[in-house]
Amino acid sequence: MYPIDTQDGLFHDGNGINELGTVLPASWLNQVQAELIAILTAARIKPEKATQNQVITAIKMLIASSAPAAATADIAGVTKILDALNSNDKFSALSARQGKVLNDSKLDKDGTAKTADTASRLKTVRKINGVPFDGSMDINATPVGAVHYFAIDWAPTGWLKANGAAISRTAYANLFAALGTRFGAGDGKTTFNLPDLRGEFLRAWDDGRGIDAGRIFGTYQKDMFESHSHILPQFKNVNAGIVKPITTGAELSTVGIGRDISVSSSGGSETRPKNMALLACIKI
Repeated sequence: MYPIDTQDGLFHDGNGINELGTVLPASWLNQVQAELIAILTAARIKPEKATQNQVITAIKMLIASSAPAAATADIAGVTKILDALNSNDKFSALSARQGKVLNDSKLDKDGTAKTADTASRLKTVRKINGVPFDGSMDINATPVGAVHYFAIDWAPTGWLKANGAAISRTAYANLFAALGTRFGAGDGKTTFNLPDLRGEFLRAWDDGRGIDAGRIFGTYQKDMFESHSHILPQFKNVNAGIVKPITTGAELSTVGIGRDISVSSSGGSETRPKNMALLACIKI
């Protein structure tokens, strides 16, 4: 197709005086017609005299048919934009809006995204230094079953009073796995007992050393005095003197010598060292 054969390549109406209108040669009109029919032919549309939108319809059909296919890992193509985060489509692109959602979540702009449920438990499974943690496990170096003493009269979060109470085997499954029924079987089915350390001094387990030989781990031991003896003098003193000889037929009289002894006690109802009362708790 070529432009109309005028000096400036444009159509002119003419003014009827000194300028003629542009003459349309049959060759130019035929070429325009051929171009338009070529568009219809390419779209497989048959020219119809009464239809006035065939060219635009053909152009749309040609664009649709010539659009590149969807992109794949091996073939370049059109990539669909997704405005959601719940798709598994690996060949679609994320919208800018959802990208911002991810970025804001990563930056935790509102202070709530992916936050921990408590100070020591993560909301979702995460690894810390290669160790997985989730909501069922404390991020705490203190192992389950550890006993600590506190200068407060209530058990802190993550601890229970070591008061011999019967507690649930399922609600405190980690502690039950560590202690078992060593300190009491509870009801024998659904509960178990905590160690009761109220008012007691602790003694390290002998563990084969022989000082507290035969002691079973976790067992209670009553108080005891080591075997010993006391010396009790009977007389304070006896005065020296002279005994005269006894003649035949004389009588010998005896005099009893003795001393009253008073034994008194001091102390209380138990033997104990100096001490301070603190709250014993066990880690759950």
